[in-house]
Amino acid sequence: MIRVHFTAADLGRVTFPVEPHPLWEAALAARALGEQSVAPEVRRWRRTAAPRVQGSMRPLFKLISAGGLFPDFLTPEVSAPGLDAAVEALMETPASVIRDELEPWLPPEIDRYMRGLLEGRAGSRRALGNAVRDFHQQVLTPSSAELQRRYGADLGIRSQALLHGGVDTLLSSLHPDVEWNSPVLTTYSPTESWTADIHLNGRGLELYPSPLVTNCLALDAPNRRPVLVYPCTELADTDTDPTAADALADLLGRTRAAVLRSLTHPATTTQLARRLGISLASTSDHTRILRAAGLITTHRTQGTALHALTPTARPLLTGATRNKLSG
Repeated sequence: MIRVHFTAADLGRVTFPVEPHPLWEAALAARALGEQSVAPEVRRWRRTAAPRVQGSMRPLFKLISAGGLFPDFLTPEVSAPGLDAAVEALMETPASVIRDELEPWLPPEIDRYMRGLLEGRAGSRRALGNAVRDFHQQVLTPSSAELQRRYGADLGIRSQALLHGGVDTLLSSLHPDVEWNSPVLTTYSPTESWTADIHLNGRGLELYPSPLVTNCLALDAPNRRPVLVYPCTELADTDTDPTAADALADLLGRTRAAVLRSLTHPATTTQLARRLGISLASTSDHTRILRAAGLITTHRTQGTALHALTPTARPLLTGATRNKLSG
């Protein structure tokens, strides 16, 4: 059981990452590949992802326990965006931190790599960094568009809950296994024997939706904002009518229509550019025009712009609009 205890100050400090953290994604995906019982959506992802795993990735998998737990140092706080900055932060973890988190769980006899990691050897650190990079490039990148789509869709749902009902509605609707009874958020832990009472005490809470988990996970480390990982909401297929899509392209232009269709799930400028394979400058130009036309909104925070559809835009993506445009 995981119990998260809020103070009044913490209710105003509930946040979400604008986009998935590279190291959290690596840890959660590696964990999902080894789990026995997972949701159908995770099983489908695993069928395509598992054949891409290679021997160079073993250092990452060695840090995932049989019960699906992994050390806190595998998901450090990173100030700069991107995989390279995240891997650099991971490799700079002090040996004392690694020893404190790993030694209590390791058997007396461990292999050369693990011994080197505990002792802070450069070779073991490089092996772990290379394992994470290889895992991202070969296992996660081929499915990154779908994983980010599901992540963005969940953020959209949470945004609507917050706008229409406030923090109480947001916390009450995260997942069927999560119960909000102010001031305590309660959920199941990854293993029946593991219990955690997390007292936020003004530190706030980062909520992290993941399409790669079937139960909730929590991180509560000294001098860090606690994190609660929960399963993304699964949505029905939202593919738009292809004839309507063609009409939309005729009306707006092919690329601008693609930008609008992509925003059925909110995204940052960087995420949009990745989804569509266009430059950041071009993405910014298209979102500026769509925003001026009242078809999208843009929320800016900490230097990041998050784009979402307006109610005016949604009918344009349906077959009903096709009839209006052709009639």
